[in-house]
Amino acid sequence: MRLGIGTTLDHDNPQEWADDLVAMGCTAAVSPFDCTTSPALRRAYLDQAQSHDLRIGEVGAWKNVMSAQISERESNIAYVQEQLALAEDIHARCCVNISGNAGFGDWDQYSAENYLPETYDRIVETTQRIIDAVNPQHTTYAMECMPWMIPDSPEQYLQLIDDVDRPAFSVHLDYTNMMNGIERWRNRDQFIERCFSLLGNRILSVHVKDAKLLASLPTAIVEVQPGEGGIDCDMVVRHIAKLPEDTTVFVEHLPDHDAYARAMSYVNQRLQSL
Repeated sequence: MRLGIGTTLDHDNPQEWADDLVAMGCTAAVSPFDCTTSPALRRAYLDQAQSHDLRIGEVGAWKNVMSAQISERESNIAYVQEQLALAEDIHARCCVNISGNAGFGDWDQYSAENYLPETYDRIVETTQRIIDAVNPQHTTYAMECMPWMIPDSPEQYLQLIDDVDRPAFSVHLDYTNMMNGIERWRNRDQFIERCFSLLGNRILSVHVKDAKLLASLPTAIVEVQPGEGGIDCDMVVRHIAKLPEDTTVFVEHLPDHDAYARAMSYVNQRLQSL
């Protein structure tokens, strides 16, 4: 696997970006530029990635293609198509987004509309539309799992793969994001194993994160520094080690450089213990 951090830390130039990642032990990176970046700056980043042996694993799309506002939805779809085209151009592992919030409110939050049958149909049609606009041969479009929108389980992801019916639709696995209830938390080892068992041959990128159950009411499950929660990281890396060698794996949602460095060290130690 190739390990990296799921963010772009502050830097002054492409070489500093690459030097910082390599010093942290990274062999993978998320794209530090998007489709609006100038060709010259894009080339400079790619040259540094190549010379530092950094694989661009993810081009983030992060737009609400389910927006209840039609004009906003169409604009977001166009941007995601451009991001997928960028991923294709640079041969990234995947272009990743979430399905989106079909109701009103923040783009990545829960709405009852997220689970309506017509929303599911629109997710399928929109995903097909995004992929067909680019017809990628060197990358894929992937959907990050979320706790309160489709897909929120490996079984639902499998169904979505079948219904989208496009070879360029792949899996970005974030098992922690799907810890959306006490039953799933209680059976988290079995749940994570099921994710890898059902989705393994379609997984191109993975978020490795830890979480803990807070002693509060109502149920609250929160992300924590890797190694400080209840996720069995040794089990996770054993499953990831069975995936193709160029699978990209990222730690994310940490507060600063030092926290990312500690997370990288922790996951690398787990890898060395295999």
